[in-house]
Amino acid sequence: MNKIYTTHDHPCPRVQELPTVTATQLKQSTADVLDQVSAGKPVAITRHDRARVVMISTEQYNELVAQESHVLAELRTEYRTLLDEMQKPEQKAAAKRLFEATPEELGAAAARGAKRKAKQKP
Repeated sequence: MNKIYTTHDHPCPRVQELPTVTATQLKQSTADVLDQVSAGKPVAITRHDRARVVMISTEQYNELVAQESHVLAELRTEYRTLLDEMQKPEQKAAAKRLFEATPEELGAAAARGAKRKAKQKP
């Protein structure tokens, strides 16, 4: 399956793209930083010129958690469907034939598959 999973309606900025506040600045102006974050503007907190923490609002956090849960549920469903398909008797028999095949049989099967694939190309 070639399903593409999307997790956001809008692209998330990378940590390097976020406005930064040093840990010292955070200590001195916590209320201002909290106001900025509460307004939906994430902030990277730096220490020794490296981003150590990203602060986001609780609304943004809850949105991320909900989206993650949705994607994980989709992946679980897809996995379960694939697993159920692989457990069917005909799939088990095909896997057994594959593992018991001789090198010659595997080579012939690969050649047939390559020919079939070549025919499908426009």
